[in-house]
Amino acid sequence: MCRKALLGDITSVLEDLGFVKNNTKSPFTYQYNVKYPSLFKGKSDHAHFILYTPKRVIQLVAKYQESSGTAMEKLGYTVMDAARTLHNNYVVVCGGDELLKHDRAIDFINNQKVHAPRLHALRVQELRSYLLDDLTPIAA
Repeated sequence: MCRKALLGDITSVLEDLGFVKNNTKSPFTYQYNVKYPSLFKGKSDHAHFILYTPKRVIQLVAKYQESSGTAMEKLGYTVMDAARTLHNNYVVVCGGDELLKHDRAIDFINNQKVHAPRLHALRVQELRSYLLDDLTPIAA
């Protein structure tokens, strides 16, 4: 697997749940590769997905690292980015042997909720169940 495959797997989960790529911001739609201001002045970041459920808006990013290197350090930036998201939640879908080894990336991110309460990390295999509660409309 590579990051491109992880993004494809995320797209498949979303579309299997009934989401469609669309810029209307209506429930059951998502936007892909959405540009927004970076922590660094004059730079931009990209959300891989902005997901519009009947209950909330979720910024979803994919983090993939197969080999050792700076993967864990990059997750620190993710925590700072999640702390300032304008959306209800900031979900990190982790992939690759390095990030998934001993669940250390997922554990690291999920232990940072004191700094970024809307932050949550998971594996792509857990994304479907994470979103299922959002798919029932809010009762009037």
